[in-house]
Amino acid sequence: MRIARFNNLFSYFCCSQLVFLPIYFYRTPLISETVPTDKAMVMHLLGILWSAVGYLTARLSCLPGAGGPPDEREGGSYSFRMAFYLSSYALVLLGTTVAVLQVVLFVPLTEYLPRLFGGDFEAGIREAFLTPSEEEGLPGIVKMFSYAPLSVYLMSLGLSNFLRLGDADARKLRNLGMAALVATVVKVFFSLDRLTIMAVLLANIFVIVKKGSMKRIRYWLLLALFVLLADYLSTKRLEDVGIVEFTLLYFKLGLVNFQLMIDTCSEFTYGFSTILGPLYYVMKVAGLPAPDFVLDSSYEWEWSPLQYFSSYAFQDYGYFYFILFYFTGLVLFVVDFSTLKRKSIYGTAIYFAVLYGVVSFLFVPAIKGVDFWFSLLLPLLLVRLFSRELRRREAELRA
Repeated sequence: MRIARFNNLFSYFCCSQLVFLPIYFYRTPLISETVPTDKAMVMHLLGILWSAVGYLTARLSCLPGAGGPPDEREGGSYSFRMAFYLSSYALVLLGTTVAVLQVVLFVPLTEYLPRLFGGDFEAGIREAFLTPSEEEGLPGIVKMFSYAPLSVYLMSLGLSNFLRLGDADARKLRNLGMAALVATVVKVFFSLDRLTIMAVLLANIFVIVKKGSMKRIRYWLLLALFVLLADYLSTKRLEDVGIVEFTLLYFKLGLVNFQLMIDTCSEFTYGFSTILGPLYYVMKVAGLPAPDFVLDSSYEWEWSPLQYFSSYAFQDYGYFYFILFYFTGLVLFVVDFSTLKRKSIYGTAIYFAVLYGVVSFLFVPAIKGVDFWFSLLLPLLLVRLFSRELRRREAELRA
């Protein structure tokens, strides 16, 4: 299928960012129209353009050794030790336990579940999961393990769909993926995290297009199930607002706040609003003071101070915000190239995590949080410790 040729990280990034084009014309009484967003839209489009420049720069630099379409290289075949599966299942179990425990520390299950599934609306139902350690919640370093089920699921899906595997490993990875998916759903019901749902949807849409399985009902049933789940959780977090309306409101608000960021940002944060965000968290845990320029940065906002990637990029570097978009294009090509062409086991292990991370640039970018980096590092560690590349074809060995 021709569409499969564009089934890569950069295409998903560009298509998601272009969603803002119709949002420019969207009108809602919930958001003031007194803020003109012309400049924000122009700078948003320039950001996309610079990401394309970065992607093409990396692609042109690899052309001499590229050697044909992405799928022509089969790569080596791999196998996984028993410790890989035991560790993965243990992490899935640990992550599910952490997600449930964070909630039941404050709300008994016999009370929480009726509030979640009952007809009475509970706008503050998510607060139990978000309770910080300062208020007797679980420590952040423990809570981040709640992302382990999603990380293992995305890893198993990537390894299954990009690598050459033996029948035994292929079967074991499918079973691991199913267990991790069930655990991910359980985690979602306790975290009410729509980003996790988006991650699962994106990965499965990618697989559907890659396999040309658009006519298989079971794939669409899975997607429909998660869309309905996202819609249900959205109504729990914002009264009478479903997932479609919430998304439109969020995007419009992002554009308005980007304009306000451009007009009112008082101090640049030099990476601490985007790529160095996790470092800021580490500094807080270690009791180190944040740099003065981070604390002094302020801006006006509507409804919520939360921004999307373009806004945070501007808060970091002002009108040099395009540097982050250029760097994004470079990184996306490297991951696409190592996974789709080179069949690198490391690229395949994190491919779908990178996919949801870069599409999250539409919202508060996942790269700001340690949870995302944990979901990247966990698969890399597992495959580094417990996988091995088998011998290539005999012809390659003789050569």
